[in-house]
Amino acid sequence: MNNDILLKILQLDSLVRFLDWSERIRIHLYRGEKFNSTTLRIQAAYEWIIKENWNPPTMMYGVDRFQYFHDPELDLWVETENYLNYFPEYIQELNKLKF
Repeated sequence: MNNDILLKILQLDSLVRFLDWSERIRIHLYRGEKFNSTTLRIQAAYEWIIKENWNPPTMMYGVDRFQYFHDPELDLWVETENYLNYFPEYIQELNKLKF
């Protein structure tokens, strides 16, 4: 698996929250070449990112310790929990990753 895409899975999870803690650790270990297996959910996210040619938005933590992503069209920072409100075309497929 490509390390860049694995990083994108972690970034996507920061926006959508579909991985459990063990899957996040598994990705970190896989990226560090200390583990060589994956889960169906990680594989599905990996394939989705490739299919959609998805790239993560710019993200940051605010002084309030909430995570935000930048919406370049509106030039504003939005809490990551609202990501799917800005990209409704992803809702159906990304919600499938949660189950």
